[in-house]
Amino acid sequence: MQDRCTEMKEKIQKKLMNGYLLADLPKMAWQIPKNFSKVMQVQNQRVQALAKRAWEIPFYRERFEKAGVRPEDIRTGDDLTKLPVLTKNELREWMGSLKDLPEYQDWICDTTSGSTGKPVSILFSPREKAYMKANWYRVMLCCGYHPLTGKMMSRINMHDVNPGGQDTFLQKLGLFRHEFVDQYAPEEEVIDRINAYEPDWLYMNKTELMRLVLYAKRTGKKIFHPKFYDPISEKVTENDRALFIEQLGPGIIDSYGTAETGACMLRLPGKDYYVVHNDSFVVNVVDDDGHLTRQGRVIITPLYKTDLPLINYEVGDRAVMRTSQGVHFITDMEGRLNDYFRYEDGRVTSFFEVTPVIAHCPDILQIRFIQKSWDLIHVQIVRDEQAKMTAPELEEYLTSSLNQIFKKPFRFEYEWMKVIPPDENGKLRMIVCEVA
Repeated sequence: MQDRCTEMKEKIQKKLMNGYLLADLPKMAWQIPKNFSKVMQVQNQRVQALAKRAWEIPFYRERFEKAGVRPEDIRTGDDLTKLPVLTKNELREWMGSLKDLPEYQDWICDTTSGSTGKPVSILFSPREKAYMKANWYRVMLCCGYHPLTGKMMSRINMHDVNPGGQDTFLQKLGLFRHEFVDQYAPEEEVIDRINAYEPDWLYMNKTELMRLVLYAKRTGKKIFHPKFYDPISEKVTENDRALFIEQLGPGIIDSYGTAETGACMLRLPGKDYYVVHNDSFVVNVVDDDGHLTRQGRVIITPLYKTDLPLINYEVGDRAVMRTSQGVHFITDMEGRLNDYFRYEDGRVTSFFEVTPVIAHCPDILQIRFIQKSWDLIHVQIVRDEQAKMTAPELEEYLTSSLNQIFKKPFRFEYEWMKVIPPDENGKLRMIVCEVA
């Protein structure tokens, strides 16, 4: 009986979400605008509406009052920084206190991968979840892919409905075609599935896609070049980008977001910056005091999430932001999965600082740094078999170049690999600090 009720609930949710999705998608900006004035007006209107709604919620009313802020003080996206940053721990505690209450029994409760610690549960009303999905379709439309007529292929996801089942009625008519592939199957099997389906749009976690392109490079096996492909969920370095383009073609998309917020900004092929979906999100970069800055911590506010808002949500990334005519653009992004190199006196070195050493060396295909102690770094590394430098030469290059950047010299030990295994959550941190 319980299984039957659950099944009926899921069907009702799906129908509601499909209706909301079809209503929301036409309202979104499907192209990156040349003039942002209209979309920024929409952002300001939604920011003001969100502030009024948040004032009605006890969790946010308390935050407003502690900051000495009222809804009428919030007029623009920049004004949101008058309110405190929302941390993962605060979100985990707040959502955890709500998710079992009767009024949220028909809501969708997603869980993050736990890549930065304990997983976070996040509640979405059916309307919010539908908007998040519509926003993903908008990302595709901005790139030039049409989900109605195109062919999509993705990894199997626990949240996908019946990924191994039969095509839906619309898919049988050639609409909204979507094929799923087991990302954990042997590389050759996954590549054969991609080659047989020939998707217009392909997306997987970056580490999963990297496993395939490293195998293709090592064995010479060809992979079909999709019109667009998106290595999701993890930082894509310039070395990664070069290898992806070599093996999968030029259609690489960098869509940035989180499980909690949805896809909030997009880097198109050939561009060196991210454009924010300003009608649906505010992305700010703040310093340790929560003030706007050029380089600092990324905080995201999804404007569509008004039933249970996320205001100034700190995702754990750092970025560089430039502002032009009041519009924010992100020019550099440091992935949230990266730790810091740490020193005994409390100082740190970030991935930003060592990126040039790796980016300027195409012989390195994949790398991970594991700091074992205050003076020892273990380096896992994959080298291009057609590399100009030998393994000993690369070791000398890295040791010398990195020690010029570090605040004190480190000893290095190198482990040469064919592919670096991901962490337990399926992702790959590039810096792992094991020093207590």
